Amino acid sequence: MIELFGVSKHFANETAVDGISLQIKRGELCVLVGTSGCGKSTTLRMINRLIEHDAGEIHLDGQPVRSFNEVALRRRIGYVIQSTGLFPHWTVARNIGLVPRLLKWPKAQISERVEALMQLLGLPLAEFADKYPHQLSGGQAQRVGVARALAADPDILLMDEPFAALDPLTRQGLQREMIELHARLNKTIVFVTHDMDEALTLADRLVVMDQGRIVQQGTPVELLREPATPFVESLLGGLDRGLKEAALIQVKERMLPFGPRLLASERIAETAPLSQALSVMLWHQVERLTVVDAEDIPVGELSLRRLLGVTAA
Repeated sequence: MIELFGVSKHFANETAVDGISLQIKRGELCVLVGTSGCGKSTTLRMINRLIEHDAGEIHLDGQPVRSFNEVALRRRIGYVIQSTGLFPHWTVARNIGLVPRLLKWPKAQISERVEALMQLLGLPLAEFADKYPHQLSGGQAQRVGVARALAADPDILLMDEPFAALDPLTRQGLQREMIELHARLNKTIVFVTHDMDEALTLADRLVVMDQGRIVQQGTPVELLREPATPFVESLLGGLDRGLKEAALIQVKERMLPFGPRLLASERIAETAPLSQALSVMLWHQVERLTVVDAEDIPVGELSLRRLLGVTAA
C-alpha cells in the first residue's frame, strides 16, 4: 500500500531522514516510534507531501506520490494531528463534513456520512453535532479529528502523535477505541508516537527510528524478544521487557480447562492481559485465578506456572 525506497530529507545542513526503505501492507497498523528528532514525523509528512522528500521514491499503490496532484493526494489520505486542527468557528458536524464538501458530495450523502461517523466514534448526533470545538473535552475533540480524517472514506490514515496531549486515562481509552476502529474498518494506518507503551499497544508492526534511520522493525513481540541494538533494548524498557510482553498476551491464551480442584476465589477476565493477572496474583498472594468470560461465567483457570509459560500447570 505504501512503499519508501531510499528516502532522505535534509533541512539546511541537518539530515532528518537518511535513506530509509519501508513497506507498509494494506490494512496494517504500522507505528513509527523513536525519541524526539529521530525523523518519524518527517517520514509521515512526506507520505502525503506536506514535506517533499529530497531523494528516493515514495509510492502509493505502486504509483509515485509526485505523480498525484498534491491537493488531491491529501484529500484521499486522512490526517490526524495532536492539536486536532479543528476550525474553532465551525460546529462539530461541519468540521467532520469538510473534505466531502470539498469533494462536492451531495448534501444528503454528507449528512449521512457525518451521522454514521459520529455514531461510530461515540459522539451522539443530538448531543454533539451543533457543539463547537471549545465546548469539547480533549478526548471528544480528538474523536472529532479522527471522524473528519475518515469522512471521505480514505484508504490511508496518517496519525501524528494524536493522543500525546491527553491525560493518561483518556489516552488509554482512545487507544482501545483505535484498536477496535482499525479492526472494524481495516484501514492502512501509519501512527507516530514517542510513547513506547502506546506503540506496543497499537502496532501490528513496529518501526524503530534513530537519527533518521530505521534501526529495527517487526511485530511488537519480535522486538521485545530480540532487540537488535542496545538502543532498541533501552527504548523497549530494558529489563521490563518481560512485563511489556505480558501486557500484549491475553489470559485466554494461557488458561487451562478446570482441573479437579475447587475454583480459585480470585477472578480474572479472559481478555485481560497476563500483566494484569500477575498483578492480581501478587496483590492477593495467590497462585491460581478463575478465568471468566464477558458474562462473568467461569471458563477456565490460570496458574502462576502457566502465566510464566511453564508447560505443566
